[in-house]
Amino acid sequence: MKIMNFSEANCNNCYKCVRTCRVKAIKIEEDQAHIVSEQCIVCGHCFSSCPQNARNIHSDLEFVKKMIKNGEKVNISIAPSFRGFYEKSDSFIWGLQKLGFNLIEETAVGADITSKLYENYISESDQGIYITTCCPSVVLLIEKYYPMLIPYLMPFTSPMISHGYLLKKENPKEKTVFLGPCIAKKCESLSEKHTGAIDAVLTFDEVSQWLEETGIDYQNGESGDLDKIGSNFGSSYPVVGGILEGITESIEKKGLTQLRVDGLDECIELFDELSRGSITGTCVEVSVCRQSCLGGPGGSNASSTTFSRVQTLKKYLNENDRKAENNENICDIDFSAGFHNKKFEEKMPGEDEILEILGTLEKYNKEDELNCGGCGYDTCREKAISIYRGMSHKEMCIHYMKKCADKVTNEIFENSPNAILILNNEYEIIESNMAFSRYFGITPKEARERSIEEFVSKEKLEKVSSEGENIIWKKQSFLDGALYMRMSIISMNPKEGILILLTDITSDELRKEEIRALKEKTFEITQTVIEKQMRIAQEIASLLGETTGESKVAFNKLRDVFNKEESL
Repeated sequence: MKIMNFSEANCNNCYKCVRTCRVKAIKIEEDQAHIVSEQCIVCGHCFSSCPQNARNIHSDLEFVKKMIKNGEKVNISIAPSFRGFYEKSDSFIWGLQKLGFNLIEETAVGADITSKLYENYISESDQGIYITTCCPSVVLLIEKYYPMLIPYLMPFTSPMISHGYLLKKENPKEKTVFLGPCIAKKCESLSEKHTGAIDAVLTFDEVSQWLEETGIDYQNGESGDLDKIGSNFGSSYPVVGGILEGITESIEKKGLTQLRVDGLDECIELFDELSRGSITGTCVEVSVCRQSCLGGPGGSNASSTTFSRVQTLKKYLNENDRKAENNENICDIDFSAGFHNKKFEEKMPGEDEILEILGTLEKYNKEDELNCGGCGYDTCREKAISIYRGMSHKEMCIHYMKKCADKVTNEIFENSPNAILILNNEYEIIESNMAFSRYFGITPKEARERSIEEFVSKEKLEKVSSEGENIIWKKQSFLDGALYMRMSIISMNPKEGILILLTDITSDELRKEEIRALKEKTFEITQTVIEKQMRIAQEIASLLGETTGESKVAFNKLRDVFNKEESL
């Protein structure tokens, strides 16, 4: 079962998870982060660092709710770190009771069992190095990345599993839920060897959300009591050094040194040392979380800081001196644990292949390898190896993408048919392209020496800068009317300066002038024709009038002749 992954909806390619993951178990594919289960140690640090909250963690919450709703008796093994995460810890127990849980026991009961097993093992064995196995992420780190250290792991169950076995033996028909700040416990509970010890794992974040949803205000509630508690030594397990504190006597009798290591970087550094054989004769308490369990990712929504949790828990332990109870029911329980080599075989490129990949990133020598870590990998060579393994792609390299963007920008800038000017915030020309040189007959160097007011009024520039309203596509003439251009003045912001784009429209303007002249000439010709037609019409009218008069005279004469003939 995949315990955790990233939500596709929220992942925004910031690569912070890759930077955070020390074992590089995160693959970026199609602009989406994916956790590679075979390489992951389930520490949850990538989730804690994700600024987009793109977390997708397997949750047993609905399963637990259903069990309680169906009337099953559900018991809790609660990590002793709860007293650090919840200031009103007794009221928090009351809140859990209100949710319907049956028995609520402290996992410190299991821690006391684990301490006893550790003591006996150290006293009876002689292996030189002893590594605690309470942190499941530490166990996974060794199994997957340092299998040569497996013989040094003390072969016993963690307090959660130990307590789970005990609760199951005492309450065989009831369910057991572990509650704590650790996401890796979800993975540990699914171990085949320990199947059935724990039925479900909930984090403090999940239960806090449940309490809020049901309207249970535990902070103003009553005080609740745990049904069983462990010793102060068992309850100290969440504090750095707490595990060794309970087994100090056995360690000292064996003449071993003690190392308390918290934090994944520190664990890796230690395991590197142990692998080289440079450290021997020691008992090591290890936790991948800073400040051990009190820095667990499953309590990231708590308002308290890690150090305040440490202080709160230590204060409680100082004020409450508790001894371990004798558990007669543990005699026939098998608390042994087996660990296995789970090393993930990774492809390793040769030197030529690494150099070839670096070349595609435009890194041709050591000076080009900036090792900035922006892509999530500590060095450019690590980045190249991850590309070879298919875990990442070259577009994750900020400097490579910047070079690509600069190339595109330069291509556009230099080859644009439009004249381009870039001004600083003092309105001085700092860049001009070849098109500008071609139109105005000056070199870029000469342009930088010219005043901008030779080309555009300072009032326009100040208006754009002060009001933030760009001037777009305004016509302006240059070179005494020999050049017409459409000008856009764009503010890049007060600190970055101004961009001026000039588009040549001279040919358009000349065509407009030709058309205008043609129209005027056509108008003149038309006017001349009309005037001529009017004159001809007048002449025709005059001739028609004259001939009409003559015709009338002739007609009258003809009429007189007819009249004379009739009188004869």
